[in-house]
Amino acid sequence: MAYGTKTIPAVDKIYGPGNAYVMEAKRQVLGTVGIDLLPGPSEVMIIADAGANPRHVAADLLAQAEHGSGKEIIYFATTSKSLLGKIEKAIAKQLPTLRHADKCAKILNGRCLAVTCKTLAQAVKVANYIAPEHLELQVAAASIEPLSQQITTAGAILQGYMTPTVLGDFTAGPSHTLPTGRAGRFFSGLQATDFMRRSSTVRYDAKSLAKASPVVETFARLEQLDAHGKSLTIRL
Repeated sequence: MAYGTKTIPAVDKIYGPGNAYVMEAKRQVLGTVGIDLLPGPSEVMIIADAGANPRHVAADLLAQAEHGSGKEIIYFATTSKSLLGKIEKAIAKQLPTLRHADKCAKILNGRCLAVTCKTLAQAVKVANYIAPEHLELQVAAASIEPLSQQITTAGAILQGYMTPTVLGDFTAGPSHTLPTGRAGRFFSGLQATDFMRRSSTVRYDAKSLAKASPVVETFARLEQLDAHGKSLTIRL
């Protein structure tokens, strides 16, 4: 691939052909101009309890697989083994009806991980490790808040049986530019404040400067930076 006069590596292997040019262009100017995140292929994780509707879960998994880059990642965790079987049947029934059935099947066959957990708390541990871009909590209402408080790494948390990820895609308010590839461990979704530049201001008077002197002099001595220390003591 080529961008201007520079050679771009085959990042489509990571991001898919649609976003590869955009992500690599942003990566090359990072540090020269301000940019937002460098998100990769889209991800979803669904945590479901025994009360989740298998048809709904299947539809949400297929919706994620439909994005089209071929690099999407799908995770599913449930406390119900029987639910998992029902979801597989629901997927098999819904898949042939979709316009992009072949692409969806490719993701489901090669980039989908389903696990059964003994408890929802165990599923939360899995989610916090994965740090998914989108996390659906298809669980009973009483479990939503406790689980949400335990989730520490998800880009966006979609709560309850009636909150599919597509709401975040098309209509819900929160940012849908979210960290991927486990970057949710240290990044948050894009916000308006990310486009605001801030400066810190510091002002000391003679009294406060004198109080700071012992600390500054100690650091200056330890780091053998005499001029640093003198830039304070000369004012005393």
